Amino acid sequence: MVRVIVYEAVKYAPDELKGKSDAELLVLLKKAWGYAPDQPLTVIGEVTTGEGGEPPYFLTVLKSMNDSRLLEYPVDEQFISHNVYISPRDGKSLIGGNEGSVYCKARVQLSPEKERERRRNPLTLQTVPGSLAVLEELPFELDDIVMDEGKMLLERSIVDFYRHKNRAHLKSDFALVKSELEQEQARLGQSVAHLKSAEKQVSEQLNNTTSTLQQTCEQVEAQHQRLSSLTENYQTRKAVMDSQLARLNDFVRDKADTLLRLGFLDQRDMQALLGEAQQPDAYACHDFEQVFGLNDNAAILHIQAFLHARGIYYRQALLKDFLALLRTQDLIVLAGDSGSGKTNLVKSFAQAIGGKAIVVPVKPNWTSTEDLLGYYNPLEKRYITTQFLEALIEAANNPQVPYLICLDEMNLARVEYYFADFLSLLEERSKQPEIFLYSDTEASHVQREYETFLKLVDEVMGEGRLQAMTDFTDLLKDEQANARLHTLCGFQNGESLLKYHSQLRRVLAGLVRTPSSITLPANVRFVGAINVDETTHYLSPKILDRAHVIRFSNPLLFDWQAFEAELKPQELDVSLPVRLKVVHLGERAPYPEFDRNDVFVGVLVDLAREFLSKLGIEFGLRTVRQARNYAFESKHLGMDDATVLNNFVLHKVLPKLMLDGSKKVSEGITRKDILQRMRVFLEQRIEALDGISGEVSCIAELDELLRNAEANDWVVNYWAR
Repeated sequence: MVRVIVYEAVKYAPDELKGKSDAELLVLLKKAWGYAPDQPLTVIGEVTTGEGGEPPYFLTVLKSMNDSRLLEYPVDEQFISHNVYISPRDGKSLIGGNEGSVYCKARVQLSPEKERERRRNPLTLQTVPGSLAVLEELPFELDDIVMDEGKMLLERSIVDFYRHKNRAHLKSDFALVKSELEQEQARLGQSVAHLKSAEKQVSEQLNNTTSTLQQTCEQVEAQHQRLSSLTENYQTRKAVMDSQLARLNDFVRDKADTLLRLGFLDQRDMQALLGEAQQPDAYACHDFEQVFGLNDNAAILHIQAFLHARGIYYRQALLKDFLALLRTQDLIVLAGDSGSGKTNLVKSFAQAIGGKAIVVPVKPNWTSTEDLLGYYNPLEKRYITTQFLEALIEAANNPQVPYLICLDEMNLARVEYYFADFLSLLEERSKQPEIFLYSDTEASHVQREYETFLKLVDEVMGEGRLQAMTDFTDLLKDEQANARLHTLCGFQNGESLLKYHSQLRRVLAGLVRTPSSITLPANVRFVGAINVDETTHYLSPKILDRAHVIRFSNPLLFDWQAFEAELKPQELDVSLPVRLKVVHLGERAPYPEFDRNDVFVGVLVDLAREFLSKLGIEFGLRTVRQARNYAFESKHLGMDDATVLNNFVLHKVLPKLMLDGSKKVSEGITRKDILQRMRVFLEQRIEALDGISGEVSCIAELDELLRNAEANDWVVNYWAR
């Protein structure tokens, strides 16, 4: 009887297989692999083991028993393993008596449901216990054999039968092979003599190389010792500063009741200082890991539905792009007209991921880092904070909550004046950068001043009376004690205990609420929102080189039909956000290395060499490494290569286009010619990558830029509309 093998060339999405019984899943699998419904599901494969032949054991390179066709799970999932699990008992029994590669046949069945869920493959198989049988090759043809790359495979029992039957022939072959090996051994002896001579020469070269390596190692060791010395000095200085601040904390703890009664600290400051500050209550969310299984696309669909339920409309392409950029930990600049949804994206997206958005308005008179982070006032002996710094401190006190800090109207002042130093600080990628605000010695000065004042109060009031005080007003009402303190403290005319008390209170509260330095919280991402008009400033090349720009169009031009087409009904409650942990927003790490063999890098290098450099636009290694970082994060969100390239051109290339298009680059070639050639280059590269499926095309943006430039005597300005 001839078995007719029919294969079904189909792959099932994991969601299609959900809810199907095991019997239904086996029917689908048999159909895909060309097995009849009543045919046992038996496969052939090579056994692989863990290190040293230990578990786990798997059957890999699966092949059909019908025609030796290579088998793969018909599941449309990128990261699944096409293998079959073998129990440790069967695996050890099999491996124990065999050497080298072991090919087996085995009946298979569906793995337990939990194992299939863990491997994200509803069709994951395991061998039926006791069904493994070893296959070995034979040099002649038999009926019902299995072919594997030209070799014939049979069960070991059959092989043993034929080996015994042909024992005499095998002995003759063995003697012939032995004779040939002895002749080969003699030839090898001659080769060994030649190799020993060559070995001597190589040994001399190795000794010379070793000597050079030794010198290099000595130099490295010297540098290592120098680094160790510098590290030790840093640790010593840090320990001294930590000790000074710790002494102030210990002082406050010891004097907590007295400081509260004298009104130098309120209950909130005391709780914060003693580590008793209340964390905000958690609210109901869909957990990204437990509910969505870390599926970014499913989370984006829910976020879109969550926002839609609140009357907020953003395309999936924008939400994916924004999330990918947040994970890069670079500065994101949202550009567009007033009312186009820039700040609203920050606020609503933070709410949609269970985080918090803090919007900091930028003032036109900001000219330095002090406007952003504040400054220490030596006259008042306290640090003058800003809303931006208070947002950082709040985020540091709530490390589990994602914070999006938005600088609104970021370009009302020149960004490079107040933000450039901070932006350079953000370039530290190997660790969370530290922001130093003021000297730790201030804490020591404040401690000594408070100790002196409290001793004077203790001396004037007496221990018993001091403990009986309920608040500072008791001290003010005591005229005798008030006059005595006035004398001991050396108050001049016009000075009073009340005024001195207020001054000390502000100083201590400032030190408690504002640390001398703050490590940039890992849960913070920075966003800037800008308008470009006659009241604002253009972003400088330094800012554009370190930021990613997302441009918002007029909301009246929104494609409602496309939005409604991609809006999908959700089984989950859309009134609840997705809870993204801080780790789900990416971890700070160095940018990927420059790899000229990477296809994406190759396109960017060609773009810089052939076009941007001739236009006078800086495009260096940092930008390329940022591009690879963005590409890495985008791929997790399902973006294809064409969309990644399109988005990166929108973020990093087009915003830099501000130039005179009529200026000549060489004889007969102007910058507008270079721009037009760049447009063709980008279009060809994107089409070669199967086009884009995003909301905004960089080619369409570039076309509009060229039309505007042509109407304006070829003055090219991306920001002008």
